[in-house]
Amino acid sequence: MDEFPDNPFWDFSLAVYARPGVADACLALQERHGLDVNLLLFCCWAGARGRALTGDELARLVAAARPWQEGVVKPLRAARRWLKAQATAPDELAGTLRGRIKQQELAAERIEQQVLAGSLLPGAGDPSPDNAAANLRLYLGAASIRPRGVDRADLGLLLAACFEGLTVAEAKRHLA
Repeated sequence: MDEFPDNPFWDFSLAVYARPGVADACLALQERHGLDVNLLLFCCWAGARGRALTGDELARLVAAARPWQEGVVKPLRAARRWLKAQATAPDELAGTLRGRIKQQELAAERIEQQVLAGSLLPGAGDPSPDNAAANLRLYLGAASIRPRGVDRADLGLLLAACFEGLTVAEAKRHLA
């Protein structure tokens, strides 16, 4: 039995993240700029629920996510990555531990998503790529990031994956 409560944000994230190229795009944005993949997905989810976030709302979300990311998610990720590259322990033993840590890392991500989802008020409109794009721009601006070519491509891919029928080219126009 699943110990986590139902979470529409988690369900949305799993569906979007599984689409071709989305995981790579999100992880590339994380690596290049230190962005929180959960917050990228949350921006899209809020837009898909008809919400354009305010600067104050985004600041509260970032403040809620940061301690969990810094204290739990990032240390688990660092341990998992270190185990992949280490040469001390036998590969099969390190691999088993790495798999267990990955499960715990995913559980930690899911808890963060529960915290974020609990902070969203009901939608104010229809699902909107414009709202999702505005939310993404707000998050990037708060992180002092001016997206360039490869960033726009990754963001366009993410946004297009969130809205059925939206092409990457159209998504990029929403992000402009």
